Parts: sequence; structure tokens; C-alpha cells
Amino acid sequence: MNFITTRYDNVLDLLEEVIRRDPPVPTDLIICSTRDEFREQLLALVNHEESDALAHAPATQAQIDSESEHIQTIAPTRKHMLLLPTLQLLNASRFCNLAFCPTTTTLRGYLAGYCRPTSPNASGSARSTSGWIFILDILALHHGTSEFTLQGLSQTFATAVSAAFRTNRQLGLVECKDIRDPSSPTRGPSLWSAEVQLLSSAIKIGEDGATWGRRTVCVLTIAKRWFQVQSTEGKDEQTGRHHARVESAEEMLM
Repeated sequence: MNFITTRYDNVLDLLEEVIRRDPPVPTDLIICSTRDEFREQLLALVNHEESDALAHAPATQAQIDSESEHIQTIAPTRKHMLLLPTLQLLNASRFCNLAFCPTTTTLRGYLAGYCRPTSPNASGSARSTSGWIFILDILALHHGTSEFTLQGLSQTFATAVSAAFRTNRQLGLVECKDIRDPSSPTRGPSLWSAEVQLLSSAIKIGEDGATWGRRTVCVLTIAKRWFQVQSTEGKDEQTGRHHARVESAEEMLM
């Protein structure tokens, strides 16, 4: 099954779920950014969560134990699971692969030649599972480029679906917010509601086709040709309204 999910606001949420799976499932994370950018986001998220935990720990511990020394001993030891060298983390890392594709050309090339990695030490239960492919921030990668159109997105979506079908894996698309600017319109699940032109502005269109070629369509309408939409309960109503709004645009493309 190919799906779009809005369950994860950031990549840390996704990584935590991958790590906690029991038994572990082979998972490939295709990151649509450079390694350094991904590392910066991940470290910022971990530091943010640790800061929140430390800020709330004294008040919580005070309700349980009034001894301040006990509070100071417990609070600093709180660390995110990714920073703890546990056997669970070590085992999960054997089933998780990362690939970094900072441009649309790199992403399409990687997906075109994608083959399922083998896990020589994988258990029998893990081998029997087809596994997962998650592509992070595929829309953010296209946003701001000439490929952020019906034509460009369709080409990338089709290539991704072909890679998943070829390797018998489930494919998920995730758009993560920028921890440094969570309200940024260029990152996050809100990009699924963006309107894009049918054709790239770089393509010359004759006068007769100018009106048609410059029409817009919702990104989610394009993606629904290949993907099902999974959303949280709090977003179902919003998604329903959104689908009703783009229905006419979808009919235009049929």
C-alpha cells in the first residue's frame, strides 16, 4: 500500500516508531536533504525535547518527592532514546537504512535504480516482511523549483511507486515541520494543500494553450492518483473539506 501520512510532525516521531517496532521491520528512509541538514534538524529536535523534559521534571518530582537532591539526581539523567546505547536501538539500527537525496534529480535517479537492501543478520520473521520505504519532505524538495508542478510531481510520484512495487515494499510519504520555524509555509504537511500549475513555467506554451497550461491544481489531488491518505483524527474533518474543494480540479484533469 502506498500512503501519505500526517501522523508525524517531525522526523523524530517517525524514528521513534521505527525503533519501537517489535519485531523490527526493514525500513529505508529516503531523506530529501543533505546529511548535514538532516543532522541539524535531528539534533535540534533532541535538544528541544530534552530541554522540555528537564523543565518539567522538577515540578513533577516535587509532587512525588520533596527532596530537592533527589530531583537534581533524576532530572539530568533524562535522555532521549536515540542517545541511549540500548540493545533495542542497536538491533533496530540493523534494519534501518538512510539515503540522502538533496535534489529532485538525485531523488529520481536513486528511485529509478532502487533495489531492496539485504540484511544478512536479519531474523526469519523480519525476512518474511516486505518492509517499508519512507520518503521525507518530498514536497519541500520540489517547492520553490520549476518541478513543483503537476508534471514534475507526477514524474517523481510515479518513479517512487515503481520502486516500491518493484521491491514489494510499502511506500509512505512524510512531510516534516522545520524545528527552527514550525510555521514555515515551505515545510510540513500544509504543503499538501498547496496549489501548483499543470506545467512548468519554463516550458513555452503557445497562445492557444496558455490559459490551460497555467491553471492550478492541489498537490493532494495529484498524489491521490497513487497514494491513500492517512491522517490523525483531529485532521479528518479538515481533510474532508479539502477533498471537496479540489474535486472540480480533479475532474478537469480526467
